[in-house]
Amino acid sequence: MLDHAPTAETTLPEWIGVRAKLHGHRPAFTFVSDDGDRETTWTYGELWARASAVAQALRKVDRDVGEGADPTGDQRRALLLFPPGLEFMAGFLGCQIANWIPVPTCYPKPGRAMPRLNSAARDCAPGAIVCDRDTSNTIEETKLDPAARGLVRIETQTEWDRFSQTGDYDADVADPHGLALSPDSLALLQYTSGSTSEAKGVMVRHRNLMANLRAIQVGFGLRHYGETDDDYVRGAFWLPFYHDMGLIGGVLSILYLGGHAVLHSPRSFLQRPIRWLQLISDHRVSVSGAPNFAYQLCVDRIPPEQTDTLELKHWTTAFCGAEPILARTLSDFGNRFAACGFSESAFYPCYGLAEASLLVSGGDGPAIPNVIAVDRLALGAGKIQLANPSPKRGAPKQAMQNLVSCGRAAEGMEIAIVDPQSHRAVAERSIGEIWIRGTSVAAGYWNRNGETDNPFNAKMARGILARTVSSSAEATYFRTGDLGFFHEAELYVTGRLKDIVIVRGRNHYPQDIEASVREVIGDAAGQCAAFSVAAPRGESLAILAELPRHSNAWEMAELVRSIRREIIDVHEIDPRHVWLVRPATVPVTTSGKIKRSQCRELFHSGKLETRHRYDRASASEQTPIAIESLPHPAGPEDLVVVNTTLRAWLAEWLVARAGVEPNQVEIDRPFADYGLDSMTAVELSGELEDWTGIELTPIVAWNHPTIEKMSEFISVQLCLGGSALNESDETAELGNTQFATAHLQRD
Repeated sequence: MLDHAPTAETTLPEWIGVRAKLHGHRPAFTFVSDDGDRETTWTYGELWARASAVAQALRKVDRDVGEGADPTGDQRRALLLFPPGLEFMAGFLGCQIANWIPVPTCYPKPGRAMPRLNSAARDCAPGAIVCDRDTSNTIEETKLDPAARGLVRIETQTEWDRFSQTGDYDADVADPHGLALSPDSLALLQYTSGSTSEAKGVMVRHRNLMANLRAIQVGFGLRHYGETDDDYVRGAFWLPFYHDMGLIGGVLSILYLGGHAVLHSPRSFLQRPIRWLQLISDHRVSVSGAPNFAYQLCVDRIPPEQTDTLELKHWTTAFCGAEPILARTLSDFGNRFAACGFSESAFYPCYGLAEASLLVSGGDGPAIPNVIAVDRLALGAGKIQLANPSPKRGAPKQAMQNLVSCGRAAEGMEIAIVDPQSHRAVAERSIGEIWIRGTSVAAGYWNRNGETDNPFNAKMARGILARTVSSSAEATYFRTGDLGFFHEAELYVTGRLKDIVIVRGRNHYPQDIEASVREVIGDAAGQCAAFSVAAPRGESLAILAELPRHSNAWEMAELVRSIRREIIDVHEIDPRHVWLVRPATVPVTTSGKIKRSQCRELFHSGKLETRHRYDRASASEQTPIAIESLPHPAGPEDLVVVNTTLRAWLAEWLVARAGVEPNQVEIDRPFADYGLDSMTAVELSGELEDWTGIELTPIVAWNHPTIEKMSEFISVQLCLGGSALNESDETAELGNTQFATAHLQRD
């Protein structure tokens, strides 16, 4: 155990530097490839050395342009642009060592625009891009916003290679105690979701970050691990680094404690959810977590025969947050994997948000979740009436809703439930807006401190207090925009005041989505509303869009497909419902603002008149369809049978899992035309891999984007041993397809 813990004045890079000196040999991170065949590990010493190499390159930028030459007079900002892997951590920590502000952004997409990246760049005016070498070689300047063009690029591998040749560091970079960083300087800008005007950079100070890491440690019931500790904590995570739960709740929390974080990509998990649990099993992981949808995906997508070798008894902290937590999901997961050693007492339901660094509330260590039953109708009216969790036989299930407790305020945090109009704190079991204050709460939004309606400067009026809060009349709170109540001193989250749509743990601003819909419809577009509705896996997206009266009915189905494609391409979310309505249907305020909550009420009322409806089939959220046995081993004589079986299965999958109408399925139609979002597409490739054993990389999917081409590719791989598919250029690819087709026609 360490002889000391970080103080209130310690910054994260200083603390990691101390650990690099104390136990530089200990593994800090391991990244596991999607296929599980390759592992890359960095020790604490190597992490510090690689980060210091990046820091030295950024210091050179400072010297070249002049210290303090940033036009805002602030720390310079660096956009971090990395695919999944360890290089991100060298860039992130390197920025902090150099006293630059790291700005985590989305994954690079070669040849495509990146709205979230460009939105962040416009807002924060970066001075450099820090990325890996492959990303640097594939970024197209024309796809970048002017604010991100022509910037200095710091390639992490290049800087490491340069250091490896020279071995020289600036003295103030090599020594963690010589960094002279202020705990009140910014540790990172954590951008909330938003692809147009709504991106907001949460200014997280080192003081905020370290306080929240301490709160996570206490909440999880963990300790710091010192130089001689061999049995240190191990965590496993797949959430992206630009996600606050993935970055802070995942890798940084383990790094802070001196443990070992085992990582793999979001695609790896989405493609085969079993990989997450296998990672936990293989590495004897004790801490891991994800949003609710991930636990549900494991229940839905992992067949019993895949779990025979799983050993989950070491998984003692399974945190869940970032989106509404469903009691049914936790119960189903606990029951499903109890035979693998998982215990429901490992669950740690929690509530948090980027504006609080991360964690706001949670339990005093993991425990069986506290679940209460409330009257559903009363809840919809903003009231809490406890219901009998075991209703009488014949009583309608719809009358009751189970809510999961998110525990108590985290260490150093205060929570108040406040009437959003009067700003008075409300009584126990009364719904109000969740207000928070504490050391973990961020400094505000970048370049937005002058806004009149600043949620970071809220003050309460005098009134009845539900919990003991600060007695200072001048105390300021952050207004979360979330709704909840206290019951027996624990927080229950019930909804939101703001209109943000949360799907799979990611925030989506409705006005961004609405702008995309209007762009598709064109000049004739009327009002449009994007809002969240309940779905089997949590929340989903619904769209109401007004069309002019003269619109042709036969064009509406294609218009819906175009709307879905645009939303998927720009926002990476597939709407579950798209309803086209007549003019003057979408309710607005007198000033023209969309009443999204009223749209939701109209949606659920069943009385809304529509001109065309798209509703993704409910079966698309259920267990995958049954699959037939394929010949094993398969030979050339099986080519026709295998290809026919694959075509039929792909068509059935699109209908049952992606909600495609049966009469819309065509074997030569691109998958993109069916409106598959990134998660659905990855699920499809994962199920195909599980069934056939053929690896389907993004490049393979790109080159074989239809039922016809995909089934031919897999058939040839299975029946001809891939002998016709051993070249990568376009000419060979065309020849391979013709080769497979010739065999099919001949037989």
